[in-house]
Amino acid sequence: MKDFLSKYKNQNELFAYLSIAIAVILYGTTLTATKICLGYYTTPQLMSFRMIVSSILFLPFIFTVYKNIRIEKKDIWLILLMMLCEPCLYFIFETNALKYTTSGQAGIVSSLEPVILVIGARIILKERFVRIVYLGLFISIIGSILLSVSSDVSELAPNPLLGNFLELIAIILTDTCVITTKYLMDRYPPFFLAGIAVIGGAIFFSIINLVSHGSFHVVLNTSLFLVIYLGILTVVAYALYNYAICTLPASKFSPFLFVLPVAAVIFGWFFLGETINIKQFGACILVFAGICICQLNDKKKYIKLIKKIPFSKELLTLSKK
Repeated sequence: MKDFLSKYKNQNELFAYLSIAIAVILYGTTLTATKICLGYYTTPQLMSFRMIVSSILFLPFIFTVYKNIRIEKKDIWLILLMMLCEPCLYFIFETNALKYTTSGQAGIVSSLEPVILVIGARIILKERFVRIVYLGLFISIIGSILLSVSSDVSELAPNPLLGNFLELIAIILTDTCVITTKYLMDRYPPFFLAGIAVIGGAIFFSIINLVSHGSFHVVLNTSLFLVIYLGILTVVAYALYNYAICTLPASKFSPFLFVLPVAAVIFGWFFLGETINIKQFGACILVFAGICICQLNDKKKYIKLIKKIPFSKELLTLSKK
Protein backbone atom coordinates (compact mmCIF):
# COMPACT_ATOMS: atom_id res chain seq x y z
CA MET A 1 0.00 0.00 0.00
CA LYS A 2 1.13 3.52 -0.74
CA ASP A 3 3.06 5.24 2.03
CA PHE A 4 0.66 8.04 2.91
CA LEU A 5 2.89 9.40 5.64
CA SER A 6 5.75 10.29 3.28
CA LYS A 7 3.85 13.07 1.55
CA TYR A 8 3.03 14.72 4.88
CA LYS A 9 6.60 14.65 6.11
CA ASN A 10 7.58 17.05 3.35
CA GLN A 11 4.86 19.57 4.19
CA ASN A 12 5.53 22.91 5.87
CA GLU A 13 6.44 22.28 9.52
CA LEU A 14 5.17 25.74 10.42
CA PHE A 15 1.64 24.68 9.44
CA ALA A 16 2.04 21.52 11.54
CA TYR A 17 3.03 23.58 14.59
CA LEU A 18 0.13 25.95 13.97
CA SER A 19 -2.24 22.98 13.61
CA ILE A 20 -1.33 21.43 16.95
CA ALA A 21 -1.47 24.81 18.73
CA ILE A 22 -4.97 25.57 17.41
CA ALA A 23 -6.16 22.00 18.11
CA VAL A 24 -5.03 22.15 21.75
CA ILE A 25 -6.55 25.59 22.37
CA LEU A 26 -9.84 24.46 20.84
CA TYR A 27 -9.75 21.28 22.90
CA GLY A 28 -9.35 23.40 26.04
CA THR A 29 -12.84 24.79 25.38
CA THR A 30 -14.36 21.30 25.20
CA LEU A 31 -13.73 20.66 28.90
CA THR A 32 -15.83 23.70 29.80
CA ALA A 33 -18.54 22.89 27.24
CA THR A 34 -18.70 19.27 28.43
CA LYS A 35 -18.98 20.41 32.05
CA ILE A 36 -22.02 22.53 31.15
CA CYS A 37 -23.67 19.79 29.04
CA LEU A 38 -23.36 17.25 31.86
CA GLY A 39 -25.98 19.30 33.70
CA TYR A 40 -28.53 18.25 31.07
CA TYR A 41 -27.31 14.93 29.65
CA THR A 42 -25.90 11.68 30.99
CA THR A 43 -22.48 10.58 29.74
CA PRO A 44 -23.86 8.08 27.14
CA GLN A 45 -26.36 10.66 25.84
CA LEU A 46 -23.82 13.43 25.54
CA MET A 47 -21.18 11.29 23.87
CA SER A 48 -23.60 9.61 21.43
CA PHE A 49 -24.95 13.00 20.31
CA ARG A 50 -21.43 14.44 20.01
CA MET A 51 -20.11 11.49 18.02
CA ILE A 52 -23.17 11.38 15.74
CA VAL A 53 -22.66 15.05 14.80
CA SER A 54 -18.98 14.34 14.11
CA SER A 55 -19.78 11.24 12.06
CA ILE A 56 -22.24 13.15 9.88
CA LEU A 57 -19.42 15.54 9.00
CA PHE A 58 -16.94 12.71 8.35
CA LEU A 59 -19.16 10.42 6.26
CA PRO A 60 -19.00 12.45 3.01
CA PHE A 61 -15.19 12.06 3.02
CA ILE A 62 -15.34 8.35 3.83
CA PHE A 63 -17.63 7.67 0.85
CA THR A 64 -15.85 9.98 -1.62
CA VAL A 65 -12.21 10.88 -1.04
CA TYR A 66 -11.35 7.68 0.85
CA LYS A 67 -13.77 5.22 -0.77
CA ASN A 68 -10.97 3.22 -2.43
CA ILE A 69 -8.93 2.72 0.74
CA ARG A 70 -8.85 -0.86 1.97
CA ILE A 71 -7.81 -1.75 5.51
CA GLU A 72 -5.25 -4.57 5.69
CA LYS A 73 -6.13 -7.54 7.90
CA LYS A 74 -2.99 -7.08 9.99
CA ASP A 75 -4.11 -3.55 10.90
CA ILE A 76 -7.66 -4.38 11.99
CA TRP A 77 -6.73 -5.06 15.62
CA LEU A 78 -4.61 -1.92 15.82
CA ILE A 79 -7.46 0.18 14.44
CA LEU A 80 -9.84 -1.41 16.96
CA LEU A 81 -7.35 -0.61 19.74
CA MET A 82 -7.14 2.98 18.48
CA MET A 83 -10.95 3.35 18.53
CA LEU A 84 -11.30 1.61 21.91
CA CYS A 85 -8.78 3.94 23.54
CA GLU A 86 -10.16 7.06 21.88
CA PRO A 87 -12.93 8.03 21.55
CA CYS A 88 -14.65 5.11 23.35
CA LEU A 89 -12.94 4.61 26.73
CA TYR A 90 -11.23 8.01 26.71
CA PHE A 91 -14.45 10.00 26.64
CA ILE A 92 -16.08 7.73 29.24
CA PHE A 93 -13.27 8.45 31.70
CA GLU A 94 -12.95 12.15 30.86
CA THR A 95 -16.68 12.87 30.93
CA ASN A 96 -17.06 11.11 34.28
CA ALA A 97 -13.97 12.93 35.56
CA LEU A 98 -15.69 16.26 34.89
CA LYS A 99 -18.56 15.19 37.14
CA TYR A 100 -16.23 15.20 40.12
CA THR A 101 -13.62 17.86 39.38
CA THR A 102 -13.47 21.25 37.69
CA SER A 103 -12.53 21.66 34.04
CA GLY A 104 -9.51 23.69 35.12
CA GLN A 105 -8.18 20.93 37.40
CA ALA A 106 -8.83 18.34 34.69
CA GLY A 107 -6.84 20.51 32.29
CA ILE A 108 -3.91 20.69 34.70
CA VAL A 109 -3.86 16.90 35.15
CA SER A 110 -3.99 16.53 31.37
CA SER A 111 -0.71 18.45 31.20
CA LEU A 112 0.89 15.10 32.03
CA GLU A 113 -0.09 13.94 28.54
CA PRO A 114 3.12 15.09 26.81
CA VAL A 115 5.26 13.50 29.52
CA ILE A 116 3.55 10.12 29.18
CA LEU A 117 3.55 10.49 25.40
CA VAL A 118 7.29 11.08 25.23
CA ILE A 119 7.93 8.01 27.38
CA GLY A 120 5.63 5.91 25.19
CA ALA A 121 7.26 7.23 22.02
CA ARG A 122 10.67 6.26 23.39
CA ILE A 123 9.64 2.71 24.27
CA ILE A 124 7.38 1.88 21.32
CA LEU A 125 8.43 4.21 18.50
CA LYS A 126 12.12 4.19 19.54
CA GLU A 127 12.39 7.99 19.71
CA ARG A 128 15.36 9.04 21.83
CA PHE A 129 15.56 11.44 24.77
CA VAL A 130 18.09 12.22 27.51
CA ARG A 131 17.97 10.86 31.04
CA ILE A 132 16.82 14.19 32.46
CA VAL A 133 13.33 13.29 31.19
CA TYR A 134 12.97 10.80 34.05
CA LEU A 135 13.46 13.63 36.55
CA GLY A 136 10.88 15.74 34.77
CA LEU A 137 8.40 12.87 34.75
CA PHE A 138 8.85 12.32 38.49
CA ILE A 139 8.36 16.03 39.31
CA SER A 140 5.25 16.26 37.12
CA ILE A 141 3.66 13.21 38.74
CA ILE A 142 4.33 14.62 42.21
CA GLY A 143 2.77 17.91 41.15
CA SER A 144 -0.28 16.12 39.77
CA ILE A 145 -0.74 14.20 43.03
CA LEU A 146 -0.42 17.39 45.10
CA LEU A 147 -2.92 19.10 42.82
CA SER A 148 -5.51 16.41 43.49
CA VAL A 149 -4.88 16.22 47.25
CA SER A 150 -5.05 20.02 47.69
CA SER A 151 -8.21 20.45 45.60
CA ASP A 152 -11.13 22.06 47.38
CA VAL A 153 -14.46 20.24 47.55
CA SER A 154 -17.21 22.41 46.04
CA GLU A 155 -20.41 22.20 44.07
CA LEU A 156 -18.34 22.20 40.86
CA ALA A 157 -15.90 19.61 42.24
CA PRO A 158 -17.62 17.22 44.72
CA ASN A 159 -14.77 14.69 44.62
CA PRO A 160 -11.68 16.26 42.96
CA LEU A 161 -9.35 13.39 43.92
CA LEU A 162 -11.51 10.84 42.08
CA GLY A 163 -12.13 13.22 39.19
CA ASN A 164 -8.44 13.97 38.68
CA PHE A 165 -7.59 10.26 38.85
CA LEU A 166 -10.17 9.48 36.15
CA GLU A 167 -8.71 12.27 34.02
CA LEU A 168 -5.23 10.73 34.42
CA ILE A 169 -6.57 7.38 33.13
CA ALA A 170 -8.11 9.26 30.20
CA ILE A 171 -4.74 10.81 29.39
CA ILE A 172 -3.04 7.41 29.37
CA LEU A 173 -5.73 6.16 26.98
CA THR A 174 -5.35 9.09 24.59
CA ASP A 175 -1.56 8.70 24.53
CA THR A 176 -2.00 5.02 23.67
CA CYS A 177 -4.27 6.12 20.84
CA VAL A 178 -1.73 8.70 19.60
CA ILE A 179 1.10 6.17 19.46
CA THR A 180 -1.11 3.60 17.71
CA THR A 181 -2.34 6.23 15.25
CA LYS A 182 1.18 7.43 14.53
CA TYR A 183 2.17 3.85 13.70
CA LEU A 184 -0.84 3.37 11.40
CA MET A 185 -0.14 6.62 9.55
CA ASP A 186 2.59 4.86 7.62
CA ARG A 187 -0.23 3.29 5.60
CA TYR A 188 -3.35 5.42 6.02
CA PRO A 189 -4.15 9.16 5.75
CA PRO A 190 -4.52 10.91 9.15
CA PHE A 191 -7.99 12.31 8.40
CA PHE A 192 -9.21 8.85 7.34
CA LEU A 193 -8.10 7.38 10.68
CA ALA A 194 -9.82 10.22 12.54
CA GLY A 195 -13.03 9.54 10.63
CA ILE A 196 -12.93 5.81 11.34
CA ALA A 197 -12.38 6.51 15.04
CA VAL A 198 -15.30 8.93 15.30
CA ILE A 199 -17.72 6.70 13.40
CA GLY A 200 -16.73 3.78 15.64
CA GLY A 201 -17.28 6.03 18.66
CA ALA A 202 -20.75 7.02 17.43
CA ILE A 203 -21.76 3.36 17.12
CA PHE A 204 -20.26 2.49 20.51
CA PHE A 205 -21.95 5.30 22.45
CA SER A 206 -25.27 4.96 20.60
CA ILE A 207 -25.49 1.31 21.66
CA ILE A 208 -24.65 2.22 25.28
CA ASN A 209 -27.21 5.03 25.21
CA LEU A 210 -29.96 2.77 23.84
CA VAL A 211 -29.20 0.05 26.38
CA SER A 212 -29.13 2.44 29.34
CA HIS A 213 -31.89 4.88 28.30
CA GLY A 214 -33.78 3.22 25.46
CA SER A 215 -34.11 6.45 23.49
CA PHE A 216 -32.39 9.67 22.40
CA HIS A 217 -33.66 12.63 24.41
CA VAL A 218 -32.53 16.08 23.24
CA VAL A 219 -32.80 19.09 25.56
CA LEU A 220 -33.84 22.17 23.59
CA ASN A 221 -31.73 24.88 25.22
CA THR A 222 -28.20 26.28 25.03
CA SER A 223 -26.75 22.83 25.77
CA LEU A 224 -27.97 21.62 22.35
CA PHE A 225 -25.80 24.20 20.61
CA LEU A 226 -22.87 23.17 22.81
CA VAL A 227 -23.36 19.52 21.81
CA ILE A 228 -23.30 20.53 18.12
CA TYR A 229 -20.24 22.66 18.86
CA LEU A 230 -18.50 19.69 20.49
CA GLY A 231 -19.29 17.50 17.49
CA ILE A 232 -17.94 20.02 14.97
CA LEU A 233 -14.91 20.74 17.13
CA THR A 234 -14.10 17.02 17.33
CA VAL A 235 -13.75 16.90 13.55
CA VAL A 236 -11.63 20.06 13.35
CA ALA A 237 -9.41 19.17 16.32
CA TYR A 238 -8.86 15.57 15.16
CA ALA A 239 -7.94 16.73 11.66
CA LEU A 240 -5.43 19.33 12.91
CA TYR A 241 -4.07 17.05 15.64
CA ASN A 242 -3.55 14.04 13.37
CA TYR A 243 -1.88 16.20 10.73
CA ALA A 244 0.60 17.47 13.32
CA ILE A 245 1.44 14.08 14.82
CA CYS A 246 2.04 12.54 11.40
CA THR A 247 4.30 15.44 10.37
CA LEU A 248 6.29 15.98 13.57
CA PRO A 249 8.02 13.57 16.00
CA ALA A 250 6.53 13.27 19.49
CA SER A 251 9.41 15.26 20.99
CA LYS A 252 8.45 18.27 18.86
CA PHE A 253 4.67 18.37 18.99
CA SER A 254 4.25 17.31 22.63
CA PRO A 255 5.34 20.72 24.07
CA PHE A 256 2.28 22.31 22.47
CA LEU A 257 0.08 20.14 24.69
CA PHE A 258 1.17 22.41 27.55
CA VAL A 259 -1.31 24.98 26.23
CA LEU A 260 -4.23 22.71 27.21
CA PRO A 261 -4.20 23.24 30.99
CA VAL A 262 -3.77 26.99 30.53
CA ALA A 263 -6.74 27.11 28.15
CA ALA A 264 -8.83 24.88 30.43
CA VAL A 265 -8.17 27.08 33.48
CA ILE A 266 -8.90 30.31 31.56
CA PHE A 267 -12.12 29.04 29.98
CA GLY A 268 -13.25 27.44 33.25
CA TRP A 269 -12.69 30.71 35.09
CA PHE A 270 -14.35 32.84 32.41
CA PHE A 271 -17.46 30.71 31.74
CA LEU A 272 -17.98 28.71 34.95
CA GLY A 273 -16.45 30.92 37.63
CA GLU A 274 -13.99 28.19 38.68
CA THR A 275 -11.20 29.13 41.05
CA ILE A 276 -7.80 27.73 42.00
CA ASN A 277 -6.26 27.94 45.49
CA ILE A 278 -2.66 28.75 46.40
CA LYS A 279 -1.70 25.11 47.01
CA GLN A 280 -3.06 24.15 43.61
CA PHE A 281 -1.18 27.03 42.03
CA GLY A 282 2.04 25.70 43.56
CA ALA A 283 1.21 22.21 42.31
CA CYS A 284 0.63 23.64 38.83
CA ILE A 285 4.08 25.23 38.89
CA LEU A 286 5.55 21.87 39.88
CA VAL A 287 3.76 20.13 37.00
CA PHE A 288 4.93 22.72 34.49
CA ALA A 289 8.48 22.59 35.87
CA GLY A 290 8.59 18.83 35.35
CA ILE A 291 7.15 19.14 31.87
CA CYS A 292 9.70 21.79 30.89
CA ILE A 293 12.52 19.59 32.18
CA CYS A 294 11.18 16.74 30.02
CA GLN A 295 11.65 18.93 26.97
CA LEU A 296 15.37 19.42 27.63
CA ASN A 297 16.31 16.74 25.12
CA ASP A 298 19.22 18.89 24.02
CA LYS A 299 22.12 18.33 26.43
CA LYS A 300 23.55 21.80 25.75
CA LYS A 301 20.26 23.42 26.82
CA TYR A 302 20.26 21.28 29.95
CA ILE A 303 23.78 22.25 30.95
CA LYS A 304 23.09 25.93 30.22
CA LEU A 305 20.02 25.84 32.47
CA ILE A 306 21.77 24.00 35.29
CA LYS A 307 24.61 26.56 35.38
CA LYS A 308 22.11 29.30 36.22
CA ILE A 309 21.03 27.75 39.52
CA PRO A 310 22.94 27.31 42.83
CA PHE A 311 25.15 24.24 43.32
CA SER A 312 25.27 23.78 39.54
CA LYS A 313 28.60 21.95 39.58
CA GLU A 314 27.26 19.33 42.02
CA LEU A 315 24.13 18.84 39.91
CA LEU A 316 26.15 18.45 36.73
CA THR A 317 28.33 15.87 38.45
CA LEU A 318 25.28 13.90 39.57
CA SER A 319 23.75 14.00 36.09
CA LYS A 320 26.84 12.37 34.59
CA LYS A 321 26.68 9.43 36.97
